[in-house]
Amino acid sequence: MPSDENSPNESFKISVLRGAVESLSLYEITDYELEIFEKGSPASTFLNFSIFCFSVGITSGLTLMSVEISNMKVFFVYLVICVVGLLTGSVLIVLWWREGSSIRKICTKIRARLTEAIPEGTNPIGDGQNNTK
Repeated sequence: MPSDENSPNESFKISVLRGAVESLSLYEITDYELEIFEKGSPASTFLNFSIFCFSVGITSGLTLMSVEISNMKVFFVYLVICVVGLLTGSVLIVLWWREGSSIRKICTKIRARLTEAIPEGTNPIGDGQNNTK
């Protein structure tokens, strides 16, 4: 069989340098937890829309305070936009806060499994000495 000059086994060698660490923690997670992490938290979307709603509400409120509006329909439109923007922004900020804490709770629960599994005073890795040559 003819030798190919571009064969990865013959012409290209990878040098791997490894810096040893004292310990390595592996966390097992359930399918449910993995799905939550895959989907990502909707908290960032809540925060973005909350900032948008607050901006719209504050802008329309400042417009009501700084400009004299003679037409009552226009005044009420601005008033409704102001109130709805501020209320919606408030609700979304609360949802953002609650969703962010639920992800933190899942991470805390996963990390707690490691401390439950290791008896205090024991080294699960071994004696800590590198016996490989």
